[in-house]
Amino acid sequence: MDVTAPGSPHNSSRTMFTFDPHLSSLRDQIRLRLADTSPASAVFQDETIDAMLGFYSYDEACAQLAESAGAEFARMASTVDNGPLRYEYQERAAFFKGLAESIRSLAQPAPGAPPFTGATFGSISQPNLSRYRTD
Repeated sequence: MDVTAPGSPHNSSRTMFTFDPHLSSLRDQIRLRLADTSPASAVFQDETIDAMLGFYSYDEACAQLAESAGAEFARMASTVDNGPLRYEYQERAAFFKGLAESIRSLAQPAPGAPPFTGATFGSISQPNLSRYRTD
C-alpha cells in the first residue's frame, strides 16, 4: 500500500510509506519486525530503511533502526495525554532498546541465505596427526 505517512519521530509530514503484508521485500520484513506497519503511526521513511539495508546486514539494519527509534522516543516528553489517549514515550524508548539487543543476540541470516551454524572451516591440507599412533 502506498500512502503518505503523517508526521512521526523520523518523518516529515509528507514522506513515502509503503508496506506489503505479503512481505515481498526486506523493507517490508523490517517494518514488520519493528512493528512499523501502519501509515498512521509510521516511524521510518522507505528511503531510510532502504539506506540502512545498503549499509548494514539485514539484522544489523533492524537493530540500528530500533536504536534510532528508541533514541527519538527517549528525546520526547515522557508522557503525553491526548484526550482519552496517553502516550508513554519512555516505555517506547525502552522497548526499542530491548528490541535492538534482542535482534543482535538472535542474529539471523537474511531471508533466503543459509543459516548461521557457528561452524568454521580451517585448512586440512596438513592435519596434525601427532596425537595418533603411527605403528
